[in-house]
Amino acid sequence: MKLDWRVAVFLLGTARARDMSELEALYREGLTPDTAIIDGAEVATLSQPLPQGREINRASWTANCTTVTSGHNCSQAFDGDSKTYWQSASSGNSQNITIDLGTQNYAVSGLTVVPRQDEATALIEQHQIFLSVDNKTWDQVAYGTWWPDQSQKLSAFQPRKARYVRLTAPATNGIAIADIRVYESEFIAPDATLGAWGPTIDFPLVPVSGAVDASSGEVVAWSSWGYKIFTGGKGGKTQTATWNGKAKSVTRRSVTNTQHDMFCTGISMDVDGKFVVTGGNDGSQTSIYNTTVRDWFKGGSLYEFRGYQASTILSDGRIFLIGGSFQGGVGAKNGEVYDTKTEKWSKLDNALSSAMLTQDQRTYRQDNHGWIFGWTNGSAFQAGPSVQMNWYGTSGNGTTAPAGNRTGDADAMCGNAVMYDQGKILTFGGSPWYETSEATNNAAIITIDKVNQSASVLPNAGGGMNYKRTFHSSVVLPDGSVFVHGGQVVGLPFNESQAQMTPELFIPDTNAANGGTWVKQQKNSVVRVYHSISLLLQDGTVFTGGGGLCGDCDANHFDGQIYTPAYLLKPDGSLRDRPNIKTVTSGPVKPGGSVEVTTDGPVDSQASIIRYSSNTHTVDTDQRRIAVQLNQSGENKYTFNIPAEPGIALPGYYMLFVLKDGTPSHSVNVKVAAA
Repeated sequence: MKLDWRVAVFLLGTARARDMSELEALYREGLTPDTAIIDGAEVATLSQPLPQGREINRASWTANCTTVTSGHNCSQAFDGDSKTYWQSASSGNSQNITIDLGTQNYAVSGLTVVPRQDEATALIEQHQIFLSVDNKTWDQVAYGTWWPDQSQKLSAFQPRKARYVRLTAPATNGIAIADIRVYESEFIAPDATLGAWGPTIDFPLVPVSGAVDASSGEVVAWSSWGYKIFTGGKGGKTQTATWNGKAKSVTRRSVTNTQHDMFCTGISMDVDGKFVVTGGNDGSQTSIYNTTVRDWFKGGSLYEFRGYQASTILSDGRIFLIGGSFQGGVGAKNGEVYDTKTEKWSKLDNALSSAMLTQDQRTYRQDNHGWIFGWTNGSAFQAGPSVQMNWYGTSGNGTTAPAGNRTGDADAMCGNAVMYDQGKILTFGGSPWYETSEATNNAAIITIDKVNQSASVLPNAGGGMNYKRTFHSSVVLPDGSVFVHGGQVVGLPFNESQAQMTPELFIPDTNAANGGTWVKQQKNSVVRVYHSISLLLQDGTVFTGGGGLCGDCDANHFDGQIYTPAYLLKPDGSLRDRPNIKTVTSGPVKPGGSVEVTTDGPVDSQASIIRYSSNTHTVDTDQRRIAVQLNQSGENKYTFNIPAEPGIALPGYYMLFVLKDGTPSHSVNVKVAAA
């Protein structure tokens, strides 16, 4: 099957040295995963980068297992012969293998597991990984669900000092391991002032897109029709996985009922917290995830076929789209608006995509991944990635009005933009072209107020990031800072060269001439570049994950990680005591309405409401933070007001965080009603 020409050109720009015939062979429909010879057998590897560092020599290893079957003892899991394997008994209980690495502690950074290769039996799906220095006290470093096949399994995590490694899994049909390898890398010394990484959450797919369910706090993630690849034309379905942090579980599901391949989509959360997912590989489709029943439903069809379009909810609860030439032809991808009540789209022919074009060398890229923010009176503000900024109106046939230029910057494709406070948008990173051009460390603060007025721009915010980044992701945190993670110096999809491993934090400061400061955070050990995501969780930590989804491109990351910001940690790395929200006003609150809060003790005078997030391809138009002033109404009782003008606080669910000495509470939901 021939590739869509845009995908082919896209891949050509990535690989550059390969000719088109090689690319079509590499990404053809039905391609088996990349393979490697491991202990004498050809094993599917899924093109996952091995854990950072080097493989630990297995010569001095010993192991214990909970059970063995005759002729398949523990040591056969690492004896260098793929025809032999450890196999546990079938059991309703979990089984494990515990490996003693020898006489010293290593900075263990990950492991690989090869299932039994002669039969597809006793496969490991759900699993947990623990490390110990003394075989007594164990730290969990990874858990999750692997895809149930005979390919090599992998788990990479922040390096921890350990001599003992334990893999645990349910064993209804037993567990069989033909090969297990453990890796060590440079030790990254913990420093609680920089935050902390861990644990890793292993997914049965590459989480290219994701959103936080406001009802449960779960992360719902998805890839494409395939769990490891997006090309090949097998549309009409999507592989999804749901992570429940409380249960420490990852469950997978193939969604077929919406006939929608939800790769390269737009995503917006509606007023009830549903995910409205549009376009992509099936360019005219709309799918809706209902968080109440935790299921997917088919929505209305788009007028235009779109991929990589911008999407945002509006002040009245409708959903606005613009751009998206990665699917369905190039240009004239003008606005559309979705009424979630009637489930119908309407064209906005005068909301012009031509106003937001970048100067990318590839025309199908010029309207991709717009930085769109819903605002007052049904409007949407476009902050980038083009230098020119615009206002879009959504009444009648729509309107387009210039909002000035983002000074001090060039086009910033695949950069980020975050509304970190009311009307305040931080933009940072990106590159003039979608791929193959060098990124910048540019940052700016854009301030918006009245619709159709020029925006105010403060260039060189914080003096610019510490690192040049494109293909990075970011979240706004409860204290108003912005966490930025991953990316690389030159944007090369499915290539991990010049990856940035140290995240950073923008700390706003209204008294500083350049608006704030950029501060380096704890170094990470897993590359997060193209097709990676970040999401703020209900407990104030950050989920990051993904990267790759490209068959055998050597860049597939079937995992996520949790980053704990420094505001939750004591100097010794233990968790701080946190304030607690006991009660909050129930039911939707109208713009201008008051919210009552009770806490378990005194708290800081300023709190935050942060809208729930969705993220894909560097874009998260759902998240925004609004600082709210707490007015004390009694002992540990407070009130605050939702901004009066509809659209400043877009309708939908927000996480309310109160803080005590800068440490945030676990969030409680506040729902803002549509105008």
